[in-house]
Amino acid sequence: MRTFFLAAAVAASYPAWANDAQPHLIYPTETPVILNAEDALRLAQSRFPHTETLVHRYTRTSLLGTHYNFVQHNSADQPCVGALVVTTDQQGQLYRIFNNLIDDPDGCELNLPLPPRAHQLVATPTGEPVTASMRVFDPDPRTATGQALEAQASSSADEESQGNLEGIAIPAHAYHQADGVEVTRRDGRLYLANSRVIAVDLTELAGEAQTPLQGLISVTENEDFLFNREQAAFRDVNAFFHLDHSLQYLNQLGFSGERTLFSTPLKVDAQGESGNSSTYLTDIGVLTMGIGGIPDSEDADIVLHELGHAINHQLVPDWKDGDSDGMGEGFGDYWAGAYSFWAQRDRADKFELDVFANWDGLSGVLKSQRSLNDQEARYFPAFDYRAHVSVMGTLSDQLWSTPLFQTLKQAVAQYGEPAFDEFNRIVLEGMAGMGYGVKMYDLAQSTVDAANRLYPEKAYARLLSAQFQYHQILQDDVVVAQRSTLVSSDEGHTAVLPVSLANVSGQPLVSYRAELSLPSLGWRQVIKREHIPTDASEALALDIPLPVGLQCGSPLVLDADIRVSKNADQQPLNLHQQLSFIYGQPVFALPLQTLNRPLTDARLSAQNDKLLLGEDFFVMAVPMKVPGESSVVDDHFAIYLDLAHPQFADLKVVVRTPSGRSLTLLDYQRKPVAQHEQLYTLANTPELENWLGEPLSGNWTLEVTDRVAGHQGQIHRWGIGPVTTFRCPEADKKESKEPPPAVSGSSGGSVGLYSLLAGLILAGVRRKARHHR
Repeated sequence: MRTFFLAAAVAASYPAWANDAQPHLIYPTETPVILNAEDALRLAQSRFPHTETLVHRYTRTSLLGTHYNFVQHNSADQPCVGALVVTTDQQGQLYRIFNNLIDDPDGCELNLPLPPRAHQLVATPTGEPVTASMRVFDPDPRTATGQALEAQASSSADEESQGNLEGIAIPAHAYHQADGVEVTRRDGRLYLANSRVIAVDLTELAGEAQTPLQGLISVTENEDFLFNREQAAFRDVNAFFHLDHSLQYLNQLGFSGERTLFSTPLKVDAQGESGNSSTYLTDIGVLTMGIGGIPDSEDADIVLHELGHAINHQLVPDWKDGDSDGMGEGFGDYWAGAYSFWAQRDRADKFELDVFANWDGLSGVLKSQRSLNDQEARYFPAFDYRAHVSVMGTLSDQLWSTPLFQTLKQAVAQYGEPAFDEFNRIVLEGMAGMGYGVKMYDLAQSTVDAANRLYPEKAYARLLSAQFQYHQILQDDVVVAQRSTLVSSDEGHTAVLPVSLANVSGQPLVSYRAELSLPSLGWRQVIKREHIPTDASEALALDIPLPVGLQCGSPLVLDADIRVSKNADQQPLNLHQQLSFIYGQPVFALPLQTLNRPLTDARLSAQNDKLLLGEDFFVMAVPMKVPGESSVVDDHFAIYLDLAHPQFADLKVVVRTPSGRSLTLLDYQRKPVAQHEQLYTLANTPELENWLGEPLSGNWTLEVTDRVAGHQGQIHRWGIGPVTTFRCPEADKKESKEPPPAVSGSSGGSVGLYSLLAGLILAGVRRKARHHR
């Protein structure tokens, strides 16, 4: 609670479009060939100040190139915080630089590596490789059966036993027998060990005894590892199987040979902690798993989540500070969720696809299930996202896992089963080349880069960009901001589009060139600006000629191609954005509510110990009969909303039907303008199709929630109902009762419009950011 309150209090002072992002990624215009660490060091020292004491820390090779990691040292030859990473392509040509250097190495905060703690463990003896069968949960008993097995727990059990699911009966078909698993044979016995994974028993760590002590799990060479959940050995077998399977999968993705992530076998103690937590100990390279509640090793989600931390460490050994903790948790959740998704790929009905730890997370006083589909998650770059911490109501883990997992779902829907491997390669390659202090916007951009480079012919980069922009992790440096989706004209011959061009990069820009066009009207305009100040916004006053035959209610689509230059040393960025409008003013069968009243701002409680949400409810009563119109929602139905707010990221706006069904119109989305006038129709808001046939009569409610103190808005008008016509100024402009037809590329403004195959839609704006450098 304290974390949320602090974040909310700080955010209250944000400007209307806050961008505290300071990207560490540089894409130089000059791209010399870098063949080794010495070349990379010379480049760094010739380009950046305070690099006299720069020391090469490590080199990593990934699918697309090589990454040379450097750190500054102080006068005592101790490593400082921060990093500089020089990334080349496969031919050795400079591609990108990750720059998180500090200005004063002599007085720096230190980043000393954690020395390996003294420890004792019982390890599997060496022997010859053979294969055996294993009985496992794949991925867990609930997902395997597609059933909520906890419902079988005895209703008479006390609350604590129910929390630990002691009364549950695991059906036989919840188990899976895996054959041909590589193990080690020694002296007539089989042990859980191979070239990738070794099961161990950690007995002592830093002078403290570790419990429980299960010893080494083995069977005779004539047996298999066919244990049940009731037997403690099952925990070791289940963890060993899933780690081995996932590590083999990494090799199949191309992380083998010089690109291999694990040069030595990964050690796992599947009964390493008596509590209900698991950890990857980076200093000694051991994954320890808890046995409290439901033993963690019974749930593949937990096993693979912890493997995710090990993968982070192998790809980026200085995975520290910045947002690294939160992203590490999010990646672990994604890696686990991706496997559970793959395991269900042939099912028509997927079981709890968007839930992480849906078996282990059922137990204990504090349930540990997390969502892989947190649509309210929003990023605020001024904060560092630590593990399991809520910032502005968003859990850091979910903020990173959600865009990755939802893009995976979109990718599989579009490209089928091959998308699993292709998208997982993208996610892993995106992490390569990051360094100390990495932020979410760094890794998001790197992941989009990886998608563009690995699969330029596919839509992965576009899908990722849309998800990252929706959650405000990425944003275009310059945006065409829409104040209204309705285009009006005083005399019917020309109109002015209600848009602004805004620099939202958080820094001054050298220049931008925006080419705007309305293809249906044959209109095109080029706008060039130089030396653009930080946060500069320009309302465009461009007269748009209107053809005589333009019908009232016609859709208009604005295309914007923008080329942005941040500085002369970096490659320019090319963006494409698309906005949709409707020509004319809608006329509703029911009168709109004209309110013109202030919205309730969030505020501190009287004790200053909690933040109270600002909440407003506006009710519109619809009679049993609407004169001349259908009594149910039909193709002519629309929602109208007109409000103003200096910071739309504070607001969530929901419309609720008399029967209780709801549609979110605004969902804490940032806008660099203070006005929002939107007409939501079936043509631009697909979710309204779910309301077809819904009775109109009754009380319709508009709910506005403000979650950040310090900015107050105003609601002007709102309403619902059939649109009877669109009104335009000239008599020879045909008035049309037909709803605006759907147009390729048109968009609406509700949260649900972020469709599987479309770009980001933000309050009536569909913005497709194609980052071409």
